[in-house]
Amino acid sequence: MDSRNACKQLMNTQQEDARQKHKADARTALRTMIVYGDSRWFSLPDDENLIWHGDLRWCHNDGLMPSFEEFDWLIDYVADEAGNRGDDETEGDALLVLSAMRGLGSPTKRRSYIMALIRCMGPSRPQRVRHAALRAVSDAREEIASITIGSMPEAVDARLLDELSCAVLTAVRPHYDQTVEDGNHPDVSFYYIRDCCYARLIFALAMNDEWHERLTRDGHLERCASLADKALAHWRWEIGCYIAGIFVCINPSDNVLPLSPTQERLRTFIWDTWSDELASMSCSSIAVVPDAVTVTRLHLRGWDDSIPNDELTDLARDVHEALESLQRKQDILATFYLVPQAEFDAALSSVQGLDDDLRRMIENSKTSQRDDDPGS
Repeated sequence: MDSRNACKQLMNTQQEDARQKHKADARTALRTMIVYGDSRWFSLPDDENLIWHGDLRWCHNDGLMPSFEEFDWLIDYVADEAGNRGDDETEGDALLVLSAMRGLGSPTKRRSYIMALIRCMGPSRPQRVRHAALRAVSDAREEIASITIGSMPEAVDARLLDELSCAVLTAVRPHYDQTVEDGNHPDVSFYYIRDCCYARLIFALAMNDEWHERLTRDGHLERCASLADKALAHWRWEIGCYIAGIFVCINPSDNVLPLSPTQERLRTFIWDTWSDELASMSCSSIAVVPDAVTVTRLHLRGWDDSIPNDELTDLARDVHEALESLQRKQDILATFYLVPQAEFDAALSSVQGLDDDLRRMIENSKTSQRDDDPGS
């Protein structure tokens, strides 16, 4: 069933019996899209993991990805029909489909899409709708992070981005005055798969100076600091990687929390990740590898020239072993796990670049030591 036709029929029908039929058709069509996608496996439509791990991408028969304009009809549905009629179930599915854009939509729909995302992350919205909206925002993080006052897109302004920032925090903590003790409840203070998606988004935004200021003001950096101990205690490598990257971006002037001891632990955590999780290069690691490389580079930069030689040597060894593991598993990852070629290439290129740079750093260090040795 054509989801576009089903949604348009629903939006253009006022008679209640007909609306109920079109609503069911629309949801069936949208659910068919999200459970298949461009995925390695079939997903269950009501599974919480679909929100966080679903491979929500599609392509045409010629292999080309849909343009932003091809999603305009669905943004209209979320912004108008679902928002005005309160169709929470179908709205959550529609948001997951929209996350496939990996952006904020076409220029004519961008503002209405951002406003819909803000509404969907409100504290009164159902958990599934809030989380689907958070996934959509996180998947659009590269475009959002690129927005500055000097390059503000049409119909977008600083006030709208301020509202988006506040809404993102609400999506993960809808009620600040309530503490959820159930560790399996999606609104608990630390919920790994939700907070990993959140930390991935904040890491991308924190490297933009204007967003950094916004994140500090709205309490995001303080929240990320509060997640650090939990990530380290449970050895959750993916969220730990992003939190480590965020900590590099936190300045003492941000007045977040005392950072030095935690920063040191996070640096060690990143080093250990290369010898542990990234050494095996599983299919679930591939998409995170370029970000792990970026975080590693940020921490190396923070050391200046003071990194101990033994730590640098150990890190270089582990990165090189991860590179060899990635090269060995290329065929397996592509054939059996259907890792997209572009995703694999991005991971391989980033690790190769880090491996080359670490080798040069070691050689430069050895050269410097020989020059400083009066007996040489």
